[in-house]
Parts: sequence; C-alpha cells; structure tokens
Amino acid sequence: MKTILGINHQFLYPESMTNEIAHTETLREIVKFENVSALDCWVWRGNERSREEIKILKDSGKIINYNIGDRFGEDPCFPASPSKTERERAYSLIMREIGYALELSSKKIVIGSGPDIPNDREGAKERFGEIILRIGEELPSDVELALEPTDWDIDKHFLFGPVKETTDFIHKIRTSGFKNFGMLLDMSHIPIMYETLETAIKSAEDTIIHIHLGNCIIKNPSSPYYGDRHVPWSYPESEYTEEDGIKFIRMLKNTGYLDKKNNTVSFEMRRYEGLSDKESLERFLAVWNEAISI
Repeated sequence: MKTILGINHQFLYPESMTNEIAHTETLREIVKFENVSALDCWVWRGNERSREEIKILKDSGKIINYNIGDRFGEDPCFPASPSKTERERAYSLIMREIGYALELSSKKIVIGSGPDIPNDREGAKERFGEIILRIGEELPSDVELALEPTDWDIDKHFLFGPVKETTDFIHKIRTSGFKNFGMLLDMSHIPIMYETLETAIKSAEDTIIHIHLGNCIIKNPSSPYYGDRHVPWSYPESEYTEEDGIKFIRMLKNTGYLDKKNNTVSFEMRRYEGLSDKESLERFLAVWNEAISI
C-alpha cells in the first residue's frame, strides 16, 4: 500500500481563506511538514502574490492536489447558470485556477458544481456537463479532475448532491470522452448529504480518485461550525469520533482503494482545540496509523 497522504491547507489555517498575507505565510509553514507528502491547497490570485506562492509550493517538492473553489472577494462561481454570461465567467475563473494547478504540476484538480437549481436540475446538469467537457479538452492526458459532491439544503446548496447521482453523472461524462474525470469523496460531506459511510462508498463505485478525511456538525444549527466547517474528529456535537475515522479508512482499505496506484488521501480538518497545527496533524496521523495497522 503506497498511499499519497496529504493535508488540506485552508482548514488547518482557516485565517488563510480571507487574508492573503496569512495565506502565503501559512503555506510557508505547512510545506515544512515532513510527515505528509501532499498538500490540498490553492494559490491566491494576483501576479505578485501568485508567483510567490507558486515558488513556495514548487520549492517544497510536495505533491499538490489543487482545489478550485469560490475565492474571497469574488462573486461565487456558477458554472450551471441558465445565463451564458455567468457560465462563461465561471469557465474563465476555473481556467485561471487550472492554470495555477498546471504550473504546480498538479495531477489531481478538485472542482465543485456550484449552486443548485432545484427547479431545473436536469438542465443544470447538462450545462455543467458542457463546462466539464470543455475543461477536459484543455487538460493534459495525465491530469485528473475530481468532482466534489456536497449538500443540497444544509450549507453549500450545490448542484451535486447525492453520491449515486454524482456517480451517474461521472459515468456519463466518461462515456462522452473525458476519461480522467472522477469523484472526490469527502467524509465530512457524507452526513450533510444524508448518506452513511457505507452507502457513500458503495454508491461511489469505481469513480473515487481522491479522499478527504473529515467531520461536520449537523445536530446543532446554532453552532458556529454547523454544516461544512470541517471540525476535527471527536469534536463536541459532531458526527464522527476518531473511531469513525478508523472505520472509514479501513472501509477504504477493504474496497481496494488504498492499493490503487497513486491513490491520494488528505486530512481536511481544523486544528484540535488547544493543539497546534503540527500537534493536530500528529493526532490525525495517529488515527491513520492505527487504521492501517491491521
């Protein structure tokens, strides 16, 4: 088993999501972590800032799983919009981020579906599919694009959505010619999609190309971390304990995912209260090591 193990930058350092200086400086810190070989991250836009961050990441020697998403200070990306103008704007923003990813030699790029359109979901999926196929035509043959499903009605309100529906969409896109398209299955999104660990893995079938390990809160809507906020395992009122983390990792192992070539798994959680960034990673790794020890 040769898993490429990584950690997500923006949730270990949530201040980085809204502060460009913090974004750069915490990237400078996270690349020093020697016990993970990959980073899930993105580059702050702007010529001077992006050049600095790209140099930090390239010099680190880390494998980069590049995460495309909405960026602080910009209007949300809406690739399935009924408006052609909105779709073209979304495509332009996505291709900007893909440019950063390719400059970093990223082989896995993560993308979200953007806002749901409940009264025209089938039309929205068709429009989103057109965008995905256009992206596929621009990617090198050794780069994979991973669609990350999340919730319809709790937090993100995105188009995808239940895991089985996402799987069906991925198969359709593959049949249309974009073979390097798959799913990022995020453990923290499973409860907010009304799935269980078992049903999500079963529904994902052969489409999983990247994994995020995480946790969420849905029992208490008044919590500041309600929904898709990636609290650590065993956080009060959260869905998953560290034992659940062990269970999920062993389920992935049993499916054969952890034995696939270039399989990637990343921790995507905030720091434990009272622990530093490095101490939190060590605790995440302790769960991982226990899970794969048998």
